[in-house]
Amino acid sequence: MASKSGALLSATTLRSILDQLSVAIVVLRGQRLIYANPRATRLINRLRSEHGSELLVMLLDHLAEAGERPQAAETILALTGADNEPFVVRVMALQSRHGDIALSIREIGTDIAEFQDRYGLSPREIQVAELVLRGLSNSRIGEKLGITAATTKKHLSRIFEKVGVDSRAELSSKLA
Repeated sequence: MASKSGALLSATTLRSILDQLSVAIVVLRGQRLIYANPRATRLINRLRSEHGSELLVMLLDHLAEAGERPQAAETILALTGADNEPFVVRVMALQSRHGDIALSIREIGTDIAEFQDRYGLSPREIQVAELVLRGLSNSRIGEKLGITAATTKKHLSRIFEKVGVDSRAELSSKLA
């Protein structure tokens, strides 16, 4: 009885902590949502009302595209939602007999100003970084910003240097 009570208290405490986080957390069992903290619930509702998009469907589609379920370590995925809204999703296998996975979803757009300040990026560099995080190629970024792909590449090199990364995936993970 004491161990059951201890486990129940532990689960309650964990849920209380997850409910207070400023990042969206969901837990999936197979293709079923079994937990969403308040931040995730707000994100689910916002995407549904503003874009007619279902976050769970986007996540499941993206996991299927990635072609792998996390085993022990976490997996980081870049997810582009409705209206090319960028998200970074961390996927972690939970130690459960059901194969549950936990996902933290960070809305990149909400963190761009802080990201710019933290790494001292210029206004143009932050534009390039945001488009990289949305999954655009150098040539598409150049088209959107009215610059050449070579200029985009130079901006990206400076961004990588300032942030201390070597790839687009590492850049995305800095926001996760």
